[in-house]
Amino acid sequence: MTKNHTLLDIVKQLAPELESKCADSDNLGKLPMEVVKILREHGLFTMKLASELGGIDADIVTYMDVIEELSRIDGAIGWNTMIGNSAIGRPGAFLPQSAINTMFKNNEIPLAASVPSPSGKATKTNGGFILSGTWYFSSGINQSTWVSGGFIVENEKPACPRIACMPTSDLTIHDNWHVMGLKGTGSCSYSANNLFVSDEFTFPINDDVPLRGGPMNYLGRPGFVTVDHAAVALGIAKRALETIVEISKSKMRGYNSDLKAVSERGYFKKDLGFAQTKLAAARALVKESHLKAWEYTTQKTVPPPLIQSEMRNSGVYATEVSEEVTQIAFKYGGGGALYLDSKLQKCYRDVAATGQHMMVNMSSYENYANFLLEVDGADAMGVKTISANF
Repeated sequence: MTKNHTLLDIVKQLAPELESKCADSDNLGKLPMEVVKILREHGLFTMKLASELGGIDADIVTYMDVIEELSRIDGAIGWNTMIGNSAIGRPGAFLPQSAINTMFKNNEIPLAASVPSPSGKATKTNGGFILSGTWYFSSGINQSTWVSGGFIVENEKPACPRIACMPTSDLTIHDNWHVMGLKGTGSCSYSANNLFVSDEFTFPINDDVPLRGGPMNYLGRPGFVTVDHAAVALGIAKRALETIVEISKSKMRGYNSDLKAVSERGYFKKDLGFAQTKLAAARALVKESHLKAWEYTTQKTVPPPLIQSEMRNSGVYATEVSEEVTQIAFKYGGGGALYLDSKLQKCYRDVAATGQHMMVNMSSYENYANFLLEVDGADAMGVKTISANF
């Protein structure tokens, strides 16, 4: 676990600087480039990238711990880092070498964004595709030089949704990220209009045989990103609890002879103990399910559908628990938690935003139950369709 301690220690050492430089991210609507530069300099966008391409190629526990800690510092930092990792990790594993030579020109690792949902429509042409469409929620697109987007080929039967990797400069970015939570992620929409994309810059969404890289690239669908969402939510909730613990020591409640610090109140202690225990249990569930999957990936095998569902389910549960825990912390912050300079209100808004993502939708419980009930065609993402979200 030397790699784990090294990466985690680096992030903890960077925490004060990252938090300070990220203070204005909500107003900017994206991460400040100073923050992006620090993350990039320390390789924190390359934890899912093949070592052959200069990536860290981290193990699953390392990755989870680092994303959780970055999210504890600031939800937008954690979110954009995990998106950036997946956005360069997948192309790095599945694109042919000819495309890699272009994307990684002069052996420089590009910054990437990604919306794998097949929102694009394409027609096949000689040597590639003519692609049009609009993709939503492309976190970090303003800092990227490459973007990947899912698409389907019109009139193709059976449908085989693919990922297209495109230079950001070839796309139109829409300034529409005006939201209440995770404001600093810059998750704008983008669109393409009759853009030619060469065959070599595409690969099937459901491809599970990587051309390069380590065990991470065998996690499959949806396993490649389930830990991402869990780690971000857990990190935000952890920060909320840390914050209310400090506030509770000086915040007074009661009248006259009953006046005492919130930290001395029995009901607060009960809720704090409950929240911390539940958060730890959720975190343990995420690690357990993903380590079970890791046993397969180290043998270059994609985990079976049941384990895919367990991974997704653990991420959904961890997100729900994180929302609950953060709400408890926010409640005890009183009126002071309402001010925009309060860390509690930011945690409250950010963790609520994480829970809106389709990957952590409550339908995951229903999908998991289909496995328990031995329903034919049970799938971690529900009824088998052409839709995909990594």
